[in-house]
Amino acid sequence: MSERSFRKRKLLNKRDKANIIFAVLVAISAVIIYVLSVSDDRAQRYKAEVQNGNTAVHFIDVGQGDSTLVISQDKVMLIDTGDRDKMDKVVNYLKKQDVERIDYFVITHPHADHIGEADQIISQFDIGTVIMPRLPDELVPTSATYDALLDAMEDKHLKFRAGRDESFELGGCKAEIFAPHGEYSNINNYSLLVKITHGDNSFLITGDCEKEEEKEFLERGCDISADVLKAAHHGSDTSSTQQWLDRVDPYYAVISCGLDNKYGHPDDDTVKRLENTAEKVWITAEDGGVVFVSDGKGLKAEREND
Repeated sequence: MSERSFRKRKLLNKRDKANIIFAVLVAISAVIIYVLSVSDDRAQRYKAEVQNGNTAVHFIDVGQGDSTLVISQDKVMLIDTGDRDKMDKVVNYLKKQDVERIDYFVITHPHADHIGEADQIISQFDIGTVIMPRLPDELVPTSATYDALLDAMEDKHLKFRAGRDESFELGGCKAEIFAPHGEYSNINNYSLLVKITHGDNSFLITGDCEKEEEKEFLERGCDISADVLKAAHHGSDTSSTQQWLDRVDPYYAVISCGLDNKYGHPDDDTVKRLENTAEKVWITAEDGGVVFVSDGKGLKAEREND
């Protein structure tokens, strides 16, 4: 082969590679545009559902963490925020839902994977009541994430309301808070539980409640029955005992955890217990976020990755 032919072929190969790269980039861009448009369409549909008097409960995919958004009529409750990330996932999710005010901001417990974006959310949104469990002095966090939350609260002249057993109206829903009464050595067992009831449908959000706290609520006879259960502690083997699941008796369950996380969540045996109890189990690491829409009678579910 002549030098000229070699150079020509080499030039064509470079052009072919450039064309392939360009085609791949175009395809990726098209996928991103499609995903964003689908996401926007869903956000509009969820907003329309709420405007029609329905209630939407969003289990947001925040990776290895928890965050739940409840919108009923014109009232909003946010439960936890996931960990801090570069995407500001929860902040942007709230904005996409046109949330401007959070009437109740519930922090189930102040671990980083539940309060990571709390300071940003407090800074960027109008905040009503902030509820967090009362902790013994030795368990109060000293993390930078917790300090950032305290600073944001101070900047907005907000104060925490200690979690207690209570119920109140949230739009067209009834919201109930269950607070632990016992003393524990693990901050997870100070998790506040939140139950949302809309007509015939109910949801139980459990933070990182472990076996010891589950036992307390069972012994106290709290009404923890629910159609939809947000499984505690990311599906860990520390939670979701069979006695607990029998009492909750969920039809659906959601496990919020990150893909290939270092903790091994969710635990295989825990998933099996949930699958043997509930009709359907979603895992955010596989399914993405899950949104339930209740009209007070029927219940519709849609996962992010559909």
